Amino acid sequence: MGRSVFALMLASLACAGPQVAAKPSPILGKKVDVAARALDGRAVDLPARGARATVVDFWATWCEPCREQLPDLDRLAAAWRGRGVEVYAISFDEDRAALDDFVARTPVGFSVLWEKGGGKLADRLALTRLPTTILLDASGVVRSVHLGYDRGQTAALEREVRGVLAE
Repeated sequence: MGRSVFALMLASLACAGPQVAAKPSPILGKKVDVAARALDGRAVDLPARGARATVVDFWATWCEPCREQLPDLDRLAAAWRGRGVEVYAISFDEDRAALDDFVARTPVGFSVLWEKGGGKLADRLALTRLPTTILLDASGVVRSVHLGYDRGQTAALEREVRGVLAE
């Protein structure tokens, strides 16, 4: 079985509530470049140009905790808009029509991107669980990695955003 298929299968099996990682993510503290397509087809490279902090959530429409997290990310994006913080959600859905339908029914005030199946990003960023939310500083260094989702995690992410902005 190919590595990307295995990584995505693992992500789908691990789509659940928060998880305490046995060891930190291998991307923590490393500079990463994330690229995906906007829903209009244009290429988007992250971290966002001009942003002091970029929140990137990896999710899928079929993942219940992923869907539960979107309103919290929407509130975070609204609260920090105009202060140097950008929020993006990168869907790992295989079916673009399912993603388009979901976004039409559940609009958010931040950019939704698409990486069909997510295999390339999952492999490169060692993603093993959905949702996974990362915080990048202005230079693209991963400052935090959150596996899974619970409401308390949003407060922790906001504290981390404040920390990056205070530097």
